[in-house]
Amino acid sequence: MRRSACIMMLVLACGWVNTTTPIASHSANKAERTVKGTIVGINTAVDPRTIVVNVVLPNKEELIVGARVPEDSRIVRGGQAARLDDVKVGETATITYLRTADGLIARSIHLR
Repeated sequence: MRRSACIMMLVLACGWVNTTTPIASHSANKAERTVKGTIVGINTAVDPRTIVVNVVLPNKEELIVGARVPEDSRIVRGGQAARLDDVKVGETATITYLRTADGLIARSIHLR
């Protein structure tokens, strides 16, 4: 009986340690995704700069995606390089972002 209790405690302790491992250590959580939607917000006045897009999913549900926009993000309008300051609310955009433990980071923004 005592041996069973010790084994059970060891199994529980190992399970607890595995569930408290930081998410950032799992490379599978870093995933690049692309969404297309309408820009509903931009903030260039503070650091980090951000962009917010309203995406309509195939099942007609809406998804709001907000991402940080670092200086090295690629922003393109009609094949020409653009700046985040030139982006307007209401424009349609395709955003490719990287999902990290720290949040979403825009890698590219293609304006229509």
